[in-house]
Amino acid sequence: VKKTNFQLRKENLSQVIEEAIGLARSSARNQNFSLRVQIDSAGSLVEIDKVQVQQVLFNLLRNGIEAMQEQPTRELMVATKRTNGNMVEISVTDTGPGIPDEVRKRLFEPFVTTKAHGMGVGLSVCRNIVESHGGQLWADDNPGKGTVFRFTLRYAGD
Repeated sequence: VKKTNFQLRKENLSQVIEEAIGLARSSARNQNFSLRVQIDSAGSLVEIDKVQVQQVLFNLLRNGIEAMQEQPTRELMVATKRTNGNMVEISVTDTGPGIPDEVRKRLFEPFVTTKAHGMGVGLSVCRNIVESHGGQLWADDNPGKGTVFRFTLRYAGD
């Protein structure tokens, strides 16, 4: 994993999300799950490096898919909403088992993982990407069951 230069451009968030979903679906072909998308049209344009933000989305989607493997209900939801100020919040919600408290405290540190064969660098890289875009990345409990990963990006107007 190495840092690369990135170029910020105005991008349609809906399109960025749909492309990331396509990548995640193709890598999870044999896994059964439902996916819902809720896009807030008020935050349709963001200023991002498209490939890097798709990497974040792909990682969060794949983590959610993997977390739900042994669950009876496997539902993912990607949603966006305009927040106060000049930010857009993107959330990826799963119905997995959730994150244990002892792991949650160190979740975004390098080499922390709950996966048997994981390296523990994905969320650390995602946080670095989001922060380099002027945003934040965090995790909350899903009120039903599972986890909600949320991150913010700069709103770029309509």
